[in-house]
Amino acid sequence: MLLLAFAAALNAAPAEAPKLPYASLDPDETVTTPTAEAASASVDAEETHNPPWLQYALLDRMEWAFSRGGDGYAWDFSAMVGGKRNRVYLASTGEGAASGRLDYLELEALYSRWVGSDIDLNLGVRWDARPRPNRLYLTAGGQLDTGKLWLGAFGYLSKQGEVSARLGGYYNWELAKRLILQPSFELDAYAQDVPALGIGRGLSYAELGLRLRYEVIDHLAPYVGLSWSRDLGRTARLTRAAGDDPETKSVVAGVHSEF
Repeated sequence: MLLLAFAAALNAAPAEAPKLPYASLDPDETVTTPTAEAASASVDAEETHNPPWLQYALLDRMEWAFSRGGDGYAWDFSAMVGGKRNRVYLASTGEGAASGRLDYLELEALYSRWVGSDIDLNLGVRWDARPRPNRLYLTAGGQLDTGKLWLGAFGYLSKQGEVSARLGGYYNWELAKRLILQPSFELDAYAQDVPALGIGRGLSYAELGLRLRYEVIDHLAPYVGLSWSRDLGRTARLTRAAGDDPETKSVVAGVHSEF
């Protein structure tokens, strides 16, 4: 019986060997990895065939501020429209007093070129409609946006020949599911005095914020926080000479939305 079983095993068809991923390739074929140039060409081709679309819309803050100097409101909205490489960046920032008076209004429209690694280079215009007299600026700069971290650095040249710069950023720190702590900062500087706007050369303005938000439903998160801002250097002296306090401390409450 053992001899019969051994003979049957020898006559049985051999089991099919498992196929490896490259088993279907011809001997002369090679596996290649797309180069950076090929990846770039793929992005350009996709952008050519796909129409522009909304990359994102962000209402970073729509808030009410409570402070000793008087309550007020503020907002910061931005959007990115276009393909993966060529885009249009739009932004609006403003603030005003509790009476409804609009003290500051800034509008931006920038061409935005994605260069990889979450970095966009920007060129366009910024218009400060408030305070008076208004100002039109040529804008150049760049943004780093990883989703959690945003940094922006911009240079400005006004129609009147005034040169200024701004550095800003924030970080979204997820403390728990749907609970986000966002520290933020802004720093402005001017290359010369701008008496018409009450601004002196050098570092002119600094702002720090800390906001805690909770996403009650998708894309909607109420928040509370603290905000501190101060005019600096020569600008602070001009502010005091005008009878105003160069420093503002506020408790803020508002809503954050993005999609």
